Amino acid sequence: MPTNLASKPPESGSWGFVRNVREFPEGRVYTRFHEGLDIRPVARDARGIPTDPVKSIASGVVVHVNSSASRSNYGKYVVVRHDWGYGPFYSLYAHLASTSAEIGQQVSPGSVLGILGSTGSGLNNARAHVHLELDIMLSERFDDWMRHFLNSANPHGNCNGLNLSGLDLSEIYLKLQKDPNFNLAKHIHALPQHYRVTVPRTGSGPLPIVKRYRWMGFGNHSKPSKSWEIAFTRSGFIVGIAPSNREVSEPTVTYVRSTRIDHKHYTIGRLTGTGSTATLTSSGERFIALITDEFPTGN
Repeated sequence: MPTNLASKPPESGSWGFVRNVREFPEGRVYTRFHEGLDIRPVARDARGIPTDPVKSIASGVVVHVNSSASRSNYGKYVVVRHDWGYGPFYSLYAHLASTSAEIGQQVSPGSVLGILGSTGSGLNNARAHVHLELDIMLSERFDDWMRHFLNSANPHGNCNGLNLSGLDLSEIYLKLQKDPNFNLAKHIHALPQHYRVTVPRTGSGPLPIVKRYRWMGFGNHSKPSKSWEIAFTRSGFIVGIAPSNREVSEPTVTYVRSTRIDHKHYTIGRLTGTGSTATLTSSGERFIALITDEFPTGN
C-alpha cells in the first residue's frame, strides 16, 4: 500500500528508506525510514470496508494488544513473541480495525489476530492496510527510559514501537523460499554496517541486550575491557557488539560510512556531520542509552 494513493509509488509501503525524498547535488536521498511492510486489503464489503483477517506469521505467544486506536500512531495493534532459537523476536500488526487476540494466547501460523483497518495516524479507509514488522526488543526497562528522557506516559510497556528495532521481512521471506536452512543470525551479521559507536563499559558482564541475543556478541564478553563497540546498519539495527580497549568517556562515533551530505539524512537523525566524521545527536544519545540500559531506574 503506497503512502499516497495519488502520487506515491507502491514502493513507499515497503520496508526501508522509502519516503521523504530529497534532492541534493550528490543525488536523490530518501530520508524517512519505514520500519515495516504495508499490505493492502484484498477484500472489502458492499460499503467498501476491508474485511481481511490479519493472521500470525508464525507460532508464538501474544504479548501485547492495544485495542485503543488513540493511544498510538500504530492505532490498534497486536504484538506476538516468537522463539526460533535466536532470542525473542516480535511480529507487530498495526492499523487494525479490531483486535481478537488476548495477551498470553498461544498462536500458530495463520491464527487470526484481528481485522485489517485504518486506525492510527494519518490514515483513511482508502489507504487501509496492515503494517507488519519483525523486530528485536532493545530494552526490558523501557518505562524507565520513557520517564527519564521523554517524561511521558507509556501505555504499551516494552512493546512500544520506540523500543522495537525491525528487519526487512520481505527479504527474509524470499531467502527462506530459496533456502529452508536459512540462518537468521548469519543473515543479520551480513547486513551492511553504516556506523559504529563505542561506549564506556560500566559492568563486568555482557550488556543485557547481548544476554537476550547471544548472536549479537562477538569476542569474549566475560573478559574485562574498557568499552563496547556497537555496529549498526543505516536504520540503526544492531549487527554486532564487541569488547574494545579504546578509552572513551562517553558514547563516541568511531566509524561512519563517508557521505557528502549531513549524516542525519542517512541515519534517522541519530548522527550528524559529513564525510567520515560524525557525532551523535541528542536523539542518537537517547538511542544508545536505550540499547545499553544506561539510564536511571524509576521509582
